[in-house]
Amino acid sequence: MNDLIFSYIKNKKVLILGFGREGKSSLNRILKVGGFKSVTVADKNDVSKDVPTGVFTLFGDSYQDSLNDYDVVFKSPGIVLNEDISKYTCLITSQTEIFIEKFRDQIIAVTGTKGKSTTSSFLYHVLKTAGKDCLFAGNIGIPLFEIADEVKENTIIVAELSCHQLEYTKVSPKKAVLLNIYEDHLDHYGTREKYGLAKKNIYKYQKSEDFLYTLKEVTDEWGESKSKTIYVSTSVLPFKSFDEIDKVKLKGSHNLLNVAFAYEALRDCEIPDETFIKAVSSFEPLPHRLEFVGKISGVDYYDDSISTTVKSTISAVESIHNASILLLGGMERNIDYEELINYVAKSHLKYVICMYESGRRIYEMYENTKKNDDSPKAVLVSNLEEAVDFAKENAKANDAVLLSPAAASYGYFKNFEERGDVFKTLVKN
Repeated sequence: MNDLIFSYIKNKKVLILGFGREGKSSLNRILKVGGFKSVTVADKNDVSKDVPTGVFTLFGDSYQDSLNDYDVVFKSPGIVLNEDISKYTCLITSQTEIFIEKFRDQIIAVTGTKGKSTTSSFLYHVLKTAGKDCLFAGNIGIPLFEIADEVKENTIIVAELSCHQLEYTKVSPKKAVLLNIYEDHLDHYGTREKYGLAKKNIYKYQKSEDFLYTLKEVTDEWGESKSKTIYVSTSVLPFKSFDEIDKVKLKGSHNLLNVAFAYEALRDCEIPDETFIKAVSSFEPLPHRLEFVGKISGVDYYDDSISTTVKSTISAVESIHNASILLLGGMERNIDYEELINYVAKSHLKYVICMYESGRRIYEMYENTKKNDDSPKAVLVSNLEEAVDFAKENAKANDAVLLSPAAASYGYFKNFEERGDVFKTLVKN
């Protein structure tokens, strides 16, 4: 890996664009490799106190204005370039691109609007359960460069990749798992097309001997792959439902499909069905993903704060058979909520509680939608605290209250994790 990085930075003016977790990881690796002409860190915030002596810094609103003064730019995920990438004369690359270039034949990469964290974590769990030499990094919070020195010849690497990590990559892994592409991150990309094209990079540059695991609807919309394409179905699993497995904690048809993706992607890893089923039984679902918070006064509470799309919220409601009160809304990103509104109007819910900016739009749309006598009642509140208060007052024994907002948390919370933690605290107080 160090030799490959050296080939990028030898006698070059290097810029680290963005100084979050991955930016810091990139700087540490580049300083370790050496051979560069200079290295500079650019960030909107003043990070000068966080960089070692000899490293230059650029910060403030104009931190992107001089990219072409550098030879190589290591862009961090989430940084929105001021110009189209084609207008820059510098080479813009990333940890993701370089890591895949080096280890592509050993990587099972996972992306998708929803389910990528659960699927990638489960993949890693199955491999560990089977005693395989494996590593896990990427969007889960471990920069890919951080595991590079641990990769051996037979190591299987599970890489969870976000749209931001894939956005400008021009190399694809040998095994690409693309779960789905729903409308999301329009605040970053502007259009669904640009967002989808970023996701497509996980297979766009694959070779004929590579593998793509996806759904037919994905390639119908975004184009076929040069690689061998496996369309995934739950029918491949050695069981029909989670009900057949003792002590299983995963719920819902969407998670059954996520498990099927893992089963297909691991077919050539010689993992017996008994071991796979054991892994399903012992897997601990990630927090804030249909997480059971507890039964309080006879009412079940579920935290699905990860849900930021219409599809994921519908799936959550369908997964909780006794869901009676749904908490919706958050940051306004102009998502099309028509499908959700129509679904809710015909659902088994009793109340839909709408909060924050997007919740107000959902509420107004719902009130203007044709409903029947059994349709749930919509309630408009200001924030999560008021939503939980209403739920506690109106939920009956054997009901379930579900936070599955179909909206981003930003502007009101640091991230979806904080939103979920606040929800759990409010529920238990």
